[in-house]
Amino acid sequence: MIFGFFALIPTLITAETTTNEVIRDYCSLPDAVYADGVSAADFGATGWNYANAANWADLVVTCGGSFQSPIDIVTTGSTQEPVQPQIHYRSKDASVGYEEANKPYTKEYEGEYSEIEVTDASGSVIRYYAKQFHIHTPSEHTIDGKYYDLEIHFVHQAIQDDEQDCNTVKNKLTVFGLMFQESSSATDYEAFKPWFDSNATGEVDSFDLNDFFSKMSDATYYHYNGSLTTLPCSQTVNWVVFQQPLPISTAQLKQFQDFLSDSTLFPIKHNNRPIQHLNGRKILKGTAITAGVTEIPNLEASFAQTVAMAILLVILIQ
Repeated sequence: MIFGFFALIPTLITAETTTNEVIRDYCSLPDAVYADGVSAADFGATGWNYANAANWADLVVTCGGSFQSPIDIVTTGSTQEPVQPQIHYRSKDASVGYEEANKPYTKEYEGEYSEIEVTDASGSVIRYYAKQFHIHTPSEHTIDGKYYDLEIHFVHQAIQDDEQDCNTVKNKLTVFGLMFQESSSATDYEAFKPWFDSNATGEVDSFDLNDFFSKMSDATYYHYNGSLTTLPCSQTVNWVVFQQPLPISTAQLKQFQDFLSDSTLFPIKHNNRPIQHLNGRKILKGTAITAGVTEIPNLEASFAQTVAMAILLVILIQ
């Protein structure tokens, strides 16, 4: 199936006179079929871990599926995607934050961030919200057989509402994979510091997902249908893996690697799943449009803000 990304469209929701949290109904992932006594939460020496990653299919049937991730992206075998994505997130503001999640197998921030839209080959427009991002070191995907020092996954989940039915959404998740390569001249990323700063609150207050894309001089990406790379390996992911690695400092890379210090769970400080077979899947190639990102109205706009904007529009039209 061929997918193309369209620009983020401003959405304005009339709320009460006071700002309230917007509650969304997210599309649920497919049910996993587990072996007796196993669950996705059972990460550890007696459950699943990266030392037994080659045997995950014995724990969860889905992990033995035909459309698994990660893969080796052979660039010469890719075909041009007909529609180029435009990756425009809403500019970060203080009212929208990510909080650290307690995950024993990665470092992760969770918290709804912004909306993107995906159009599939049938012409259906599917809306996703950025839900979390987490790290793997070294990279999970390889490009022409090359591993990178670290890979970040930005995870977006589709929603159910009056305009979108989850039953019509094939892939409930869209995940962006960004590569990072160690550089002695790289400065530390502020967004990563709360993960390791004992004095930090664990919440990211001054981070914008656009920041990473704005640092790319080459926004070439590779796109394919795949799965989660951790249990339960659900095959419901649009993968968009970017080719150009961003720099990461030696100090911050070491912090991630040191987090994976238990060799019984993380062989040689790795939390990347082995490469999976392509099994005839098509890999598409394109160049994302990331310039011109502008702030859009907050989805939790107050009634007063809505009225003010409406009056301003009337004045401009006259």
